[in-house]
Amino acid sequence: MHRRTVLKGMLAASMAATGGKAFAQSSEIRIGCLSAASGPAAFLGASEKNQFDLMVEQFNAQGGMSGHKIVPFYYDTEGNSTNAAQQFRRLAESDKVHVVVGPSTTGESMVLKPIADELKIPMITMTGTEALVVPPTRYVFKVAPTDRIVSAHMLSFAKSKGWSKVGIISSADGFGQAGAGFLKSNAEKLGVKIVLAEEFGPRDTDMTPQILRIRRAEVDAMLIWSVNPGPTIILKNAAASGFNKPIVNSFGVASTQLLEQAGATAENTYVSTMRLLLPDDLAQDDPLRPVISKVAANYRARFKAPATTFVGHPYDAMTLIELALKKAGKADREALVDAIHSGISFPGCNGEMDFSAANPGGQTEGSRPVVMVQIKAGKFTIAE
Repeated sequence: MHRRTVLKGMLAASMAATGGKAFAQSSEIRIGCLSAASGPAAFLGASEKNQFDLMVEQFNAQGGMSGHKIVPFYYDTEGNSTNAAQQFRRLAESDKVHVVVGPSTTGESMVLKPIADELKIPMITMTGTEALVVPPTRYVFKVAPTDRIVSAHMLSFAKSKGWSKVGIISSADGFGQAGAGFLKSNAEKLGVKIVLAEEFGPRDTDMTPQILRIRRAEVDAMLIWSVNPGPTIILKNAAASGFNKPIVNSFGVASTQLLEQAGATAENTYVSTMRLLLPDDLAQDDPLRPVISKVAANYRARFKAPATTFVGHPYDAMTLIELALKKAGKADREALVDAIHSGISFPGCNGEMDFSAANPGGQTEGSRPVVMVQIKAGKFTIAE
């Protein structure tokens, strides 16, 4: 049986207050959260769960979200799409939540997209795949930067460095294939030539053959689109095989896990990432610095650990819900969707967010969602 976490006994208290009825009182908002807190995607979902729990605590300690006490429901999907589908239906049909935050991964989110529309419940996913919101559907939203925007950022950086010929290597899964597709389409628009595109299986443990083919293609740089452990293996294989050209990773590995696992082989490589990776190094005039600094400090104080970039996803999702609830004036699924569609903007961890019916992903290339960092002396630094 899947575990359900209900913070501080709030569900029991609300059920008692309503004589055991399943429906929430008007002064409550029931928020579900799905994340991969365990399993291979735990590097995403564990910190996402922490941030969701923290925000529930913070809101309820100050009188609730726009005057509504949050009744939270949480399920660990383990990164499994079948689990996620079952848990999503449970949230919608049994737990009677008004909105769902999550899930963590592309595969899960794509499975849940038609279910959200079927059950008519707003879902704010924490993955960046553009296909989730293009074309727009009524009930599906997202907060992470899109693969289109991040791929363009990586290629624009390469072009600024004079790397006109690049090789790409991506994972043969939903995340990797979507990213590779946008790298190819954006490269053509930006005038960067992709000399060779290689792929690897998510369970592969040696990518040396792909790296050797890219090296023989005489590229100026190599771009990687995958989540760990793939990029760590690639960096180690590249070092062992004598690949000495610049390497740029996508935001899929934007965590200290890359430093810990890749060690010296990550030195001087680049990562396109959200700002939470290095909150103290942002420019003083960065318009997102205040929110980034606040989120990072609160997370560290509560969990005695630095915030991962993925912490920004539940923060932005919960902020969107708060503003939608304030605008709607009531906790109601359709009212929350209508409020978001009518237009909601705010500075978030993932950029300057601007939601509408036409833009359920909340971002454009002008939203400034990502920055380029370089690994120097075993630490992330803003790239020059």
